Amino acid sequence: MKSEFTQSAKEQGVETSEEPEVSFGASPMVFGMLNGKIPQMDMKTPSTLKIEGTTITGQPAADIHVEDMTLSQEPVAGTLRASTTVPDQFLLASFQKAIAEQSGYDALGNLVVTAITANDAEDDLEVEFAGGLATLSLKPEARDGKLAIDAKEASLFGFDLPEQATSAISNALAEGMEEQLAGQQLTFESVDVGAGELTLTLIGHDVPMSELDSATAPAQQAPAN
Repeated sequence: MKSEFTQSAKEQGVETSEEPEVSFGASPMVFGMLNGKIPQMDMKTPSTLKIEGTTITGQPAADIHVEDMTLSQEPVAGTLRASTTVPDQFLLASFQKAIAEQSGYDALGNLVVTAITANDAEDDLEVEFAGGLATLSLKPEARDGKLAIDAKEASLFGFDLPEQATSAISNALAEGMEEQLAGQQLTFESVDVGAGELTLTLIGHDVPMSELDSATAPAQQAPAN
């Protein structure tokens, strides 16, 4: 697992001197191994996240808990839970990329959304448009396994924005985050807004360990034109 983490980082052009911390819990491994499974595994992976504009490489730090992992060439976790914390810059890059993809114009995301700030006191995300021309407060939460982001307040020159506009913005951010973090067999369990960061917990059952990359390693993106 440690060597795979280091190799994955190198493939994304990120060098790291830290290695994941791996432990196997209090349950006797020998009994589980006789049944062809590892009863429990906990892993902490360090952050190798690197963000330049809308280009994301590396991966955020993560705490991973695995139960009943099969001992096979392609191991499968009976249960996998992964918690990862991403900074404001990651949120901004994901949002800008989602807007660019939806509009078909790469530079639009950079022009429209200029800042995102996670606000612990208000438990929301403050989104700034065009250098402060408009603002939007968003409330993220896990809902039915999906990442739901609802608009709380939106204003342009002090006037409220229409619901259609705020819904489109909320959906763009949610879709961008899901694309980066959730794989095919992982769902969102919880979301916690901190000061300048967002912690997301994902869970899945009968999950191939190859799916772990989806929870902790965002795919490398091409920079916006």
